[in-house]
Amino acid sequence: MRFRTEIREGADDEVVIICTERNEKIKRLERIIENSLGTDGEMILSLGDVEYFVPKKDILFFETSDGRVVAHTRERMYGTSYTLLGLEAILPECFMRVSKSCIVNVAEICAISHAITGNGEILFKESSKRVYVSRGYYKALKEKIYEIKGLK
Repeated sequence: MRFRTEIREGADDEVVIICTERNEKIKRLERIIENSLGTDGEMILSLGDVEYFVPKKDILFFETSDGRVVAHTRERMYGTSYTLLGLEAILPECFMRVSKSCIVNVAEICAISHAITGNGEILFKESSKRVYVSRGYYKALKEKIYEIKGLK
């Protein structure tokens, strides 16, 4: 792999990766660049026949619903062509799977409750939306919350 920097006067800063395929190595490199620049980038999500460019940081969670994956922001629900497994590969580190059917943006969590059964409920900042965390993911989620929010 080669690295090259071009300086063009008056141009916007842009990072371009030229590759033969978007494999795991390239996806990992994209995540590293996004995380180091403090930007999460945007995703193309659809609402009906319209495609929207939604910042990843605005997405509260992804869930499977009726055999398709839906992205939730505070205001809307968008469709996506990605699977949850595909999303895990491209999302920044602040996203985490919390059940078989859900990935959440840990940075947007404002509260988490824990039931005797081991499952938990997640509440999001400035939103009435809620999702459930499976007991197998609960401990890892708490650790991730502490890490992302700098509480430990």
